[in-house]
Amino acid sequence: MLATEGYCVKCKAKRQIKGETRVIMKNGRPATRGTCPVCGSKIFRIGGGPGKSVKAKPKAKPKAKPKARRR
Repeated sequence: MLATEGYCVKCKAKRQIKGETRVIMKNGRPATRGTCPVCGSKIFRIGGGPGKSVKAKPKAKPKAKPKARRR
């Protein structure tokens, strides 16, 4: 498995993402998330990459209320 690089905000440097997981954002775009191997903070990178794929759960749409009739 190839390692994906991401920017760690805490270290202020590009690091290899440890424990990377591929996710799908709400808008349908792929992303990769994981942790920094140096400081342990979370790293999130937009765009696909190697890793396990996890599907996002679709949100249930609220049912529309019927409109009250005017007389």
